[in-house]
Amino acid sequence: MADGELRQAPHWGGLRVVGAKRLSRFTDATTSPEVQEEMIIGAQRRVGGEFVGWATDLDISALKTTPWERPELAYWLERPELWDVLIWQRMDRAVRSMADMADLGRYARKHRKRLIFASGPGGDMLELDFASPMSELIMLILAFAAQMEGQTIMERTQGAAAHLESLGRWAGGPVPYGWAPGRKVFEDGKEGWWLFKHTDEDPTRSTSAIRLGMIARALTGKNYTEILRWLEEMSAITPWNHRALLATPPRELDPESSWNVTVVRDMLQSALNRGHTVKRDGTLVRDDDGAPILQAEPLIDDATSYELKEALKLLENGLAGKPRSDGHDLLGILECSICERNLVKSWTSETKGKGKNRVRTDVRVDIFRCNGKYHPEGVPGISMKAVEVFEWLDGQFLAHIGPFRRTQVITTPGVDHRPEIEELQSDVNELSARLARLRGPAADAVEKQLAGRSNRLEELRETPFVPASQKLVELDETWGDAWRAAPDWATKAGLMRSVGVRVEALPAEGWRPDISTRLSFHAGQHVDPVQDALDDAAHQASL
Repeated sequence: MADGELRQAPHWGGLRVVGAKRLSRFTDATTSPEVQEEMIIGAQRRVGGEFVGWATDLDISALKTTPWERPELAYWLERPELWDVLIWQRMDRAVRSMADMADLGRYARKHRKRLIFASGPGGDMLELDFASPMSELIMLILAFAAQMEGQTIMERTQGAAAHLESLGRWAGGPVPYGWAPGRKVFEDGKEGWWLFKHTDEDPTRSTSAIRLGMIARALTGKNYTEILRWLEEMSAITPWNHRALLATPPRELDPESSWNVTVVRDMLQSALNRGHTVKRDGTLVRDDDGAPILQAEPLIDDATSYELKEALKLLENGLAGKPRSDGHDLLGILECSICERNLVKSWTSETKGKGKNRVRTDVRVDIFRCNGKYHPEGVPGISMKAVEVFEWLDGQFLAHIGPFRRTQVITTPGVDHRPEIEELQSDVNELSARLARLRGPAADAVEKQLAGRSNRLEELRETPFVPASQKLVELDETWGDAWRAAPDWATKAGLMRSVGVRVEALPAEGWRPDISTRLSFHAGQHVDPVQDALDDAAHQASL
């Protein structure tokens, strides 16, 4: 509640009491707030006075927050003129830190406030009198006990989580984007929690499909900002609201929750995409041999993960998603015969009329050109209409290459362990660094993992790469058939590159020379494309 009047009840004089409730984890099935309230009311009846308000802070940890960091309680602590007595159910509902208890005691002494705990040692009500040094000692002893209890609970919880993670179970916590928790019977015959791919009839809430869409876009060279824009345009549910929907019971969605580039980057870089168990610090949980342990259905396989890793390297280096400024379909095919540089695609305005009556229109005409910057002195640049170049190429390819039977090199995939070797080397480096900082049983466990990873690394290094095998197959169609069936010039350009076509352009001589006098067609070093394909297959096999 943001307003003081909403917290404050009418008051007609006498002792003014505030009841304080706190819970670390809250669901609608929890009865603790009601139990706390009942005991606080019982203590209020014993000390007298009237309630002027409540401080109810749910889903808030006393280990992680001071009393002044809890919204409801902080309201009353900042307004000491509105109350006289503050009552909790127990001390651990107020603090789990000696430092916090000392700060609270100094506050109570300064403002002459009474702090009461409905259930103290032995179960009876405890009121701290801060005018007495002995009370301060008792207060710190009790706060120390609460702190130790909180630390023990945290260590027990962390230990249980680590044990579950080592068994390949999901240990709880925030549900990762793309998955939903569910029960599963594991290979040992025992049942536990596991993360299954999350789907929904609403595509804006089907988080596994959304996360896969992010990965697909990264693989095609989209940068983080472009992927972020895609998520925003499709109104994809945010990670915060995804967890809200999966809570028990579901929480209301936060309309202010939004995506940001950091979240996008972290999700794409996470090993969780392969189903691996990842600690809060980003390190992997491993088995005795050092292999990563699964806690979720993988979204992508190992091969895709390696591709994604390489794509993200380009993103981090700022090299992905940036097309060449001189890019066009004939790039690498159409060259200037003078400076041997690629012709670039540009445009100009169409002209009409002759002589003094010649005028430019608003009609755009695409052209290929070389500005002549690298030409010898006196040799002009080159400019020719793109439509004329395409028409000329159409006839030249069919005349020179079209009659030949088309061939294709069929490749049988080889074995490439190099990405896995790189990942294993990274694992070995990480485990070696951890081993240097550990002693005793922890060091023994990491040493065993390091040995497992090292053995696998040495095994793969014996055959890091087996090249693919290839054979040349003659197809039923001719190059001319493929050319005529091509849907666009990008496809036709691919056909030209496959047979080594190169077109040289010459500067114009005279007034409006014919395009055929300015272009020359070359099909690589081999006129026969069948022989060219055979030579290429032999070269690839020798690599």
